Amino acid sequence: MDRARGLVGLASRSAFIRQAVLEKLDAVERMRVVEVRDVSEKEALKLLDRYLTKHPGVHYVGDMADELGIELRVAFAAAETLLQRGLARVREE
Repeated sequence: MDRARGLVGLASRSAFIRQAVLEKLDAVERMRVVEVRDVSEKEALKLLDRYLTKHPGVHYVGDMADELGIELRVAFAAAETLLQRGLARVREE
Protein backbone atom coordinates (compact mmCIF):
# COMPACT_ATOMS: atom_id res chain seq x y z
CA MET A 1 0.00 0.00 0.00
CA ASP A 2 2.86 2.36 0.71
CA ARG A 3 4.27 1.81 -2.77
CA ALA A 4 0.87 2.50 -4.38
CA ARG A 5 0.43 5.59 -2.18
CA GLY A 6 3.79 6.88 -3.34
CA LEU A 7 2.98 6.24 -7.00
CA VAL A 8 -0.15 8.38 -6.86
CA GLY A 9 1.57 11.05 -4.78
CA LEU A 10 -0.53 10.94 -1.62
CA ALA A 11 0.95 11.87 1.75
CA SER A 12 -0.28 8.96 3.85
CA ARG A 13 -2.00 5.58 3.86
CA SER A 14 -5.12 7.28 5.20
CA ALA A 15 -5.14 9.70 2.27
CA PHE A 16 -4.70 6.78 -0.14
CA ILE A 17 -7.58 4.85 1.43
CA ARG A 18 -9.79 7.95 1.53
CA GLN A 19 -9.10 8.64 -2.17
CA ALA A 20 -9.82 5.01 -3.11
CA VAL A 21 -13.12 5.02 -1.22
CA LEU A 22 -14.19 8.33 -2.79
CA GLU A 23 -13.41 7.02 -6.28
CA LYS A 24 -15.38 3.84 -5.62
CA LEU A 25 -18.36 5.83 -4.29
CA ASP A 26 -18.25 8.05 -7.36
CA ALA A 27 -18.29 4.98 -9.63
CA VAL A 28 -21.24 3.48 -7.74
CA GLU A 29 -23.18 6.75 -7.97
CA ARG A 30 -22.68 6.82 -11.75
CA MET A 31 -23.94 3.24 -12.21
CA ARG A 32 -27.35 2.79 -13.69
CA VAL A 33 -29.66 -0.10 -13.04
CA VAL A 34 -31.60 -0.97 -16.16
CA GLU A 35 -34.97 -2.51 -15.50
CA VAL A 36 -36.22 -4.53 -18.46
CA ARG A 37 -39.95 -4.85 -19.00
CA ASP A 38 -41.61 -7.69 -20.83
CA VAL A 39 -43.06 -6.00 -23.93
CA SER A 40 -44.13 -7.43 -27.25
CA GLU A 41 -42.39 -6.51 -30.48
CA LYS A 42 -45.49 -4.52 -31.45
CA GLU A 43 -45.32 -2.48 -28.23
CA ALA A 44 -41.54 -2.05 -28.64
CA LEU A 45 -42.15 -0.75 -32.15
CA LYS A 46 -44.50 1.93 -30.76
CA LEU A 47 -42.07 2.82 -27.97
CA LEU A 48 -39.08 3.16 -30.33
CA ASP A 49 -41.09 5.17 -32.86
CA ARG A 50 -42.31 7.53 -30.11
CA TYR A 51 -38.77 7.85 -28.72
CA LEU A 52 -37.32 8.72 -32.14
CA THR A 53 -40.07 11.28 -32.72
CA LYS A 54 -39.36 12.99 -29.39
CA HIS A 55 -35.56 12.69 -29.68
CA PRO A 56 -34.51 13.26 -33.31
CA GLY A 57 -30.95 12.46 -34.20
CA VAL A 58 -28.63 9.49 -34.19
CA HIS A 59 -29.31 6.77 -31.63
CA TYR A 60 -28.01 3.27 -30.93
CA VAL A 61 -30.67 0.60 -30.53
CA GLY A 62 -28.98 -0.64 -27.35
CA ASP A 63 -29.09 2.82 -25.77
CA MET A 64 -32.77 3.23 -26.62
CA ALA A 65 -33.51 -0.24 -25.26
CA ASP A 66 -31.81 0.68 -21.97
CA GLU A 67 -33.66 3.99 -21.77
CA LEU A 68 -37.02 2.39 -22.49
CA GLY A 69 -36.46 -0.82 -20.54
CA ILE A 70 -36.88 -3.11 -23.54
CA GLU A 71 -35.12 -6.43 -23.98
CA LEU A 72 -32.36 -6.07 -26.59
CA ARG A 73 -33.64 -8.87 -28.84
CA VAL A 74 -37.10 -7.28 -29.00
CA ALA A 75 -35.68 -3.78 -29.50
CA PHE A 76 -33.53 -4.89 -32.44
CA ALA A 77 -36.48 -6.69 -34.04
CA ALA A 78 -38.62 -3.55 -33.66
CA ALA A 79 -35.81 -1.37 -35.05
CA GLU A 80 -35.54 -3.65 -38.06
CA THR A 81 -39.29 -3.20 -38.67
CA LEU A 82 -38.90 0.58 -38.43
CA LEU A 83 -36.11 0.40 -41.00
CA GLN A 84 -38.18 -1.75 -43.35
CA ARG A 85 -41.12 0.66 -43.09
CA GLY A 86 -38.88 3.64 -43.82
CA LEU A 87 -39.54 5.18 -40.40
CA ALA A 88 -35.86 5.06 -39.46
CA ARG A 89 -32.61 4.76 -41.34
CA VAL A 90 -29.10 3.50 -40.71
CA ARG A 91 -26.53 6.22 -40.52
CA GLU A 92 -23.81 5.73 -43.09
CA GLU A 93 -20.31 6.31 -41.71
